[in-house]
Amino acid sequence: MVTTREIAIARTVIYASLFDYPLTLEQLHYSLIGSDQTLPEILAVYEGSELLRDIVEYRDGFFFPAGRGDLVEERRRREVRSDQFLEHHRMALRLICALPFTRLVALSGSIAHRNLEPNGDLDLFIVTHGPRVWTVTVMLLVLTKLLRRRRTICANFVLADSHLSVDQQDLFTANQMIHLRPLVGADVLQRFLGANPFVAHCYPNTRDREPLAPVVDVRSHPLALAKRVLETILGALSPIVETVCRHAYAWHLRRRAASWRSPDQVQLRSDYLKLHTQSHRQMVLDRFQASVDRLVRMAKAPRRDDLFQIFPDLPGVRPRSTAEQVERLRRKAEESRERARQNINRQRAAADQVRTAISARRRR
Repeated sequence: MVTTREIAIARTVIYASLFDYPLTLEQLHYSLIGSDQTLPEILAVYEGSELLRDIVEYRDGFFFPAGRGDLVEERRRREVRSDQFLEHHRMALRLICALPFTRLVALSGSIAHRNLEPNGDLDLFIVTHGPRVWTVTVMLLVLTKLLRRRRTICANFVLADSHLSVDQQDLFTANQMIHLRPLVGADVLQRFLGANPFVAHCYPNTRDREPLAPVVDVRSHPLALAKRVLETILGALSPIVETVCRHAYAWHLRRRAASWRSPDQVQLRSDYLKLHTQSHRQMVLDRFQASVDRLVRMAKAPRRDDLFQIFPDLPGVRPRSTAEQVERLRRKAEESRERARQNINRQRAAADQVRTAISARRRR
């Protein structure tokens, strides 16, 4: 019988594989769905589970679905591509982080994982100081237009620091949130995660963890000084500017509403601007559920090859007497107990090996 710990490991690897992304042990631990297993416990459960070893491979430091060893090399290619992409856009990111009233600018989506596909874009998650989400969004649009990066850089979620809770509380949203990479405002990211407790429910191992480190350094003292000066100058005018920006950009967005593939993922509020016009959310969740359902069916399926044992009522098999049926049930119970005992022994042995290895490292 499959355990909840086995299911948690399998679900996490399956979810990452939907994005062609193999996981290191540390990443598997951090993003473990609905379970708070430690690193040694994950290894012990994996080594002691025949089912897990059938459907998940652990090789070269990565966990991935069985037969998908190609994902490891693909991940390395995408990491190189992502690093080059971010380096190319470093100056643009510095200028975006220097926009007035920005308090958190974080990479999101595939670039946050360093998992950029060819022709991928740069998605940003932004938190503003007060209800200035429309002002900041319009400033970013103008800046990227001037830098000729308009089709590459996109702020698809902008919140005010007075409205940090998100409306859509599901696994897809939680996964995006725990993988945000702050360029500036790591403390605000911690507040944001704290304002959404459903994230820790989906991913218990993310509780009290430091945010993921930035993948590119965008710090600039002159730009930080210019940011403070501009905020002082614009402070008194900001309500008027915000109103103008909101009416003008909302009008522009509504004109394009017919082209949105996922209009239910768009929110145009005074302090909450969500622009997931081409969201893959539902497709990802549907594929994930279908994969998990297949896993559950595999876990429940008999693992023997004798058809007359798997299907005892096949034509040609003589009816069994009451005594034979009782004996058959007794044997099945004994077999189940024996399999459970062997599984427990394998997990204990694997845990002992992990503890021994950790102790040896500490002695060094």
